[in-house]
Amino acid sequence: MRLLISTSTFPLRPGDGLPHFVYGLARQLARSNEVTVLAPGAPGAPARERWEAVEIERFSYFLPRRAQRLAYGSGIEPNLRRSWLARLQPPGFLLAQTRALRRLLRGGRFDVVNSHWLLPQGLSAAWVRGAAGFPHVVTVHGGDAYLLARLPGAGALARYVVNRADALLAVARTARDGLDAALGRESGAELLPMGVDLELFGPGPAEMELPFRYGYLLFVGRLAPNKGVADLLQALPRVRQSHPGLGLVVVGEGQEAGALRAQAQALGLADAVRFEGAASEEAVARWLRACRVAVLPSRRSEVWAEGLPVVLIEALASGARVVATATGGIPELLRHGENGWLCRDSDPDDLADKLLAALADPVDSGLAQLARASAEPFGWPRVAERTLEIFEAVRADRTSHTGRGSQSPR
Repeated sequence: MRLLISTSTFPLRPGDGLPHFVYGLARQLARSNEVTVLAPGAPGAPARERWEAVEIERFSYFLPRRAQRLAYGSGIEPNLRRSWLARLQPPGFLLAQTRALRRLLRGGRFDVVNSHWLLPQGLSAAWVRGAAGFPHVVTVHGGDAYLLARLPGAGALARYVVNRADALLAVARTARDGLDAALGRESGAELLPMGVDLELFGPGPAEMELPFRYGYLLFVGRLAPNKGVADLLQALPRVRQSHPGLGLVVVGEGQEAGALRAQAQALGLADAVRFEGAASEEAVARWLRACRVAVLPSRRSEVWAEGLPVVLIEALASGARVVATATGGIPELLRHGENGWLCRDSDPDDLADKLLAALADPVDSGLAQLARASAEPFGWPRVAERTLEIFEAVRADRTSHTGRGSQSPR
C-alpha cells in the first residue's frame, strides 16, 4: 500500500531526542509498504528527505521561516502558552498543512491517509477529503481530544472531522473518552496504542558508567509544566533522607529547563541532579536499564492530559521499576503494586511515598518480569500488523463503495 502519515510531532533528525513514536510506526510500516510522512518544517530542516525507507516532506507555515515557533520544542500546546509569536501561527499552519496535503494527494497517489491528532491534522485532511475521497484514518493521542472538548463549538468540529474519517484509533481509553465527550456520543474508536522496539528496550546490561554512586531515579520526556518534573524535584529531598547517595537523571529538553535547574539549585540538589538534555532511543534504553526507578510525574490540567506515554511502555519493557501519576492513560497499563506504583498527580509527598516503596522493593520480587510481560503487546511488529489490517479494511470498504457518501467511522 501507499501510505501518507500526517503529523505535527516528528524528529528533525534521526536520534535527536524528539518524540519518535510516529517515526517508529512509519519505519515499521515501510518494511512492506510505501510510506510518506508529512510534518511541519523547521529552521534548517530539509523540505524533502528520506530516512531508510520513509519519505519525509515538510511544509513551511510562517515567514520568515526562522520565525516558525509553533511546532517542535516543547510541543504545540506549551509553545502557544509560552510564545506570542507562536500564537500568531495556527491559521497559517492549518492552511499550509492543508495545501501540502492537497498537493501530495493530487492524482490519487496514496491508498490511505493516517492523520495523527484530531487537530490540526485530522481537520486538514477532512477539508481536503470532503464527503467522499480518499480513505482516511484518524489517530487520537489524548491531548487533542482533551483540548477539543473545551473549545467553543467542539461538538460540531469533532463531528466534522469524524464524519470525514473511515476509521478512528485511540491510543488510550481516556483519549477515546475525550473524543466521545466532544462528540456527545460513542465514537467507536478502536484502542491501538503506539508501539516500541522491544529488542532495543528489552533486558540487558546497562553498559554505562553510573552517574551516582548509589544509583539514580530517571525522568525521560519534555521539560514542560505538565510533565511534573518540578514535583519530582520537590519529592527528591525526602527520598534522599533514606537514600542519601541517590541521584536524579533528567533526560529531555524544553521550556522549563532553566527553571528546573534553578529549582534544583534552590533545593540544594545541584550535585544530586544531572540534566542530560535530549537523547537518542539507544541512549534512553541504556538509561532505563541502569536506573533504580523510572518516574513519570505527569500532571493533568484543564487543557491537557497524558494519553498512553511511549516512555512508560519503554520503561516496562526494560524491566525498570516505574512510579507514575494516575493520570490520563497511565493507569490503563501501570497497575499499582503489580507492575509498578501509581501516585496522585501534583502531590510531591505522595510521589515521595511511592518512590520510597519502589526503592524498597526487593530485586528478586519478580516485578521486572511482570513489567516486561505487560509491555509485550506493544512491540512494533504487532502494532503495525493491526494498523495495516485496519488500513486494508478501510481501503477495501472505500473501493467497494466508490461514489457513495461519507462512511461511518468503524
